[in-house]
Amino acid sequence: MYVKSNDGWDDEQKQKEMRTPETRYLIARSESDPNDLKGFLSFQMTHEETMDDDIIVQVAYCYELQIIPSARGRGIGEFLMGLLEQIGSYWQMDKIMLTVFKANKGAFRFYSEKLGFTLDEISPGACLSALQARQFDYEILSKPCNVKR
Repeated sequence: MYVKSNDGWDDEQKQKEMRTPETRYLIARSESDPNDLKGFLSFQMTHEETMDDDIIVQVAYCYELQIIPSARGRGIGEFLMGLLEQIGSYWQMDKIMLTVFKANKGAFRFYSEKLGFTLDEISPGACLSALQARQFDYEILSKPCNVKR
C-alpha cells in the first residue's frame, strides 16, 4: 500500500518512525513458540489538532497494525486494537486514531464495521469538499476512548 501511495515508501523515514522513543509496540506471538511472531501494533501517545483551533486532543495513535497472512481472520488484530483502546482509556486519552489508505478496502471495513471507527473531523473526507478530498489517498479514522473521569 505504501509503495502505491501518493507519498510512496521511504525505508529511512519508516525506520526512524519505528525507532522513536515515543513509539510503543504490542506484539502477538504464538502461544506454543514465543519466537513465532504473528503480528504487531505500533502506537504513540500524542496530541492531535481538531477543527477548532483552540482545542488539542490527547490520542493513542495507531501507526501500524500488521498481521502475517496465515494469522489473519483469527481475531489477533481485533485483540491488539482492543488492548490499545484499554491503554488509551487507562491513560485518559480522548480518542484512538489511525490512518488508513482508501485503497485498503479490507482494512477500512475492519476498522469501521468491526471496530466502530468513524471518519475523524480532520480526515480529508470529513473536512474537505468531495473534489478536494479525492486528492488524498488516505482517511483518518477515530474512536472515542471509554474514559471515566
